Amino acid sequence: MKILLDTLAEADLADCHALFVDAVHALGRRHYRPEQCAAWAPPGAMPDAWRDGWARRLARAWGVKALADDGRLAGFAWLLFDGEFDMLYVAPWAAGRGVGSRLVGALLYEGRRAGLAALTVYASHGARPLFERAGFVVERDHLAWRDGVALENWIMRASLAEPGRAAR
Repeated sequence: MKILLDTLAEADLADCHALFVDAVHALGRRHYRPEQCAAWAPPGAMPDAWRDGWARRLARAWGVKALADDGRLAGFAWLLFDGEFDMLYVAPWAAGRGVGSRLVGALLYEGRRAGLAALTVYASHGARPLFERAGFVVERDHLAWRDGVALENWIMRASLAEPGRAAR
């Protein structure tokens, strides 16, 4: 399967939301209980409030989508301009095929190009190994709360500064 990376646009958000819900419920259940997955990614259509929030966050980010050669959305990610990985999700049918690594690599490039000193991510149990392979290290565990349900994740950081080169 060939994967093409392209710029993520606001028009892609409904498809991204559907992929997000699919990924959390199909892949997240390996590490989280059903009630945690339901709180993290409530099934159903994307609520207007979520769409507006995602659009505002994407407007402050570098966004990238991965498309399979048949045009299906294989994954998406965005990196806020301040250096926080805000989103990274891969379709269940594309998991384990390098899509996540390609998305992380594209956004590491954008962070370096912008002169950021480091990137951070709140990584789920499933995403932690992907980010570790990309050079992120765990700073500490973290609890995120969604609708009164606790979701354990990891605050991770990757240094982008090259020795002898100033970064902002």
